[in-house]
Amino acid sequence: MVVNLLRDDVTVFPFSEKHNTDSFNCTNHDLNDFLKNDALENQEQMVSRTYVCCYENQLVGFYTLTTDIIEVKHVENPHRWDDYKHKKYPAIKLARLAVDSRFEGNGVGRLLLSAAVSIALNVSKQVGCRYMTVDAKKDAIGFYEKYGFTIVEKTISKNEPSLYLSILSTVENF
Repeated sequence: MVVNLLRDDVTVFPFSEKHNTDSFNCTNHDLNDFLKNDALENQEQMVSRTYVCCYENQLVGFYTLTTDIIEVKHVENPHRWDDYKHKKYPAIKLARLAVDSRFEGNGVGRLLLSAAVSIALNVSKQVGCRYMTVDAKKDAIGFYEKYGFTIVEKTISKNEPSLYLSILSTVENF
């Protein structure tokens, strides 16, 4: 069953123990398991932060952010800053993004990605961070490329290839 959602009907919150994850079920077992068994502990240990998307008190999607780096040599022009004096750029990693299978095709994934990029943009204004990275499932690569992410060619044959987004370009794509 596909439910038509209006953007005003959904809200994104920081994940907490008050959110019921029992009915959440995306198409990837590992993502379901992370949300239900690891996300809160990872937050308590300050290694990642998870945000949930709710519609009528139902959890319909989530994303998780953590810190990362990307080697300068993996960033293509025009996204590269040629005068940068270090070998690695600071980045924010979109570690996980999932939508409950009952709500796929309603723009929840785009909403979650937009919210994640917004946080990355705000963080970059506070501490300096030029890129967002993601290690994408093969079937999600097109989704990320549609929103301006560039694949790191060296990782294309991996199970979860790496992609990056220049935060400088986010205003154009979101």
